[in-house]
Amino acid sequence: MSIKTIIETLQTIVPELMATAVIPGTSIAIVRGQEIWPRQWGVVNANTNQPVTAQTAFQAASLSKPVFAYAVLQLVTAGYLDLDTPLITCLPTGEQDIDPLFDHIVNEPNLHQITTRHVLSHTPGFPNWATKDTRLKTSFIPGTRFTYSGEGFQYLQRVVAQLLQQKVDQWVHDTVLQPLNMADASFVVTTEDATHVAVGHDKTGKAEPFWEMPEMVSAYSLHCTAVAYAHFLQVMLRPSPITTLMLTPQIQVNASHSGQDGWPDLNAAADPHVSWGLGWGMQTGVNGRLFWQWGDNGIFKAFAAGHVASETAVVILANSQNGDALWRPVLETAFDTDNWPALDWLKRTFD
Repeated sequence: MSIKTIIETLQTIVPELMATAVIPGTSIAIVRGQEIWPRQWGVVNANTNQPVTAQTAFQAASLSKPVFAYAVLQLVTAGYLDLDTPLITCLPTGEQDIDPLFDHIVNEPNLHQITTRHVLSHTPGFPNWATKDTRLKTSFIPGTRFTYSGEGFQYLQRVVAQLLQQKVDQWVHDTVLQPLNMADASFVVTTEDATHVAVGHDKTGKAEPFWEMPEMVSAYSLHCTAVAYAHFLQVMLRPSPITTLMLTPQIQVNASHSGQDGWPDLNAAADPHVSWGLGWGMQTGVNGRLFWQWGDNGIFKAFAAGHVASETAVVILANSQNGDALWRPVLETAFDTDNWPALDWLKRTFD
């Protein structure tokens, strides 16, 4: 499908989807080679009716993870961090200070096995998020199973902070965001940024209070425009030592999960279509392999995907709890395919 046809189709279907699903605002960018086509619809805030523009930043939610993974892999390729060295040994303070530094993590044998590779491929054994006031622990030997884990990324962030002896958000800005034409993106947002950051909305379309994130959370705190994230996707479409690492399958993803705690069903077969690399989910379909990541911060939804062979990628940012209604129609339009087993896996896993 030509880019002209893709844009024309989106101009028709996106407003209809937004009206049906009650989505106040969205920003989408299509990447094809060196070109980026951004489009915006709706409002930043249902109370003010301020229109979404190309300069409007949204919470990118878990689209944060591939960006942080890219930053960490710069340390790996530069020789400052090893993919398969237990992270606990990277701490300058030594093992004896683990409890004060990671006081919410159970100091168990599995903790001494978790590596950067495990975290970036979601195989450290941690749950996605531990319940409040519960000490974090693993449920299986790291590297043996897939379990999507935001906690793993937080563990890695704290190790990186100790390794670099500086604030990780500033380091990511200097080493990734600034060089990749994402200077207006940030992992930290305060009320001073409210003039250009979208407000989230619940299922009924009601605007929620501005969501301040004064501290970086590598798993979900990235705020950016669709164009900024599209620049990152352009980098992912170009072969390099880091992108090759990120897009090399590390683990097959289980076909189903059990319960609401994110633990995998250990009796389920691996999904033949879906695997995970170092920072991206990947699926194999009729048109080859695609890489992808969803984002779900409740009142913000996001999705990004790319196909290296066709040099095509798309990012979808929405300020609504219903924003995932856009995902499949937009992706099927952008990639000219209705074969998205990864989305079926997401539905089975998180519904």
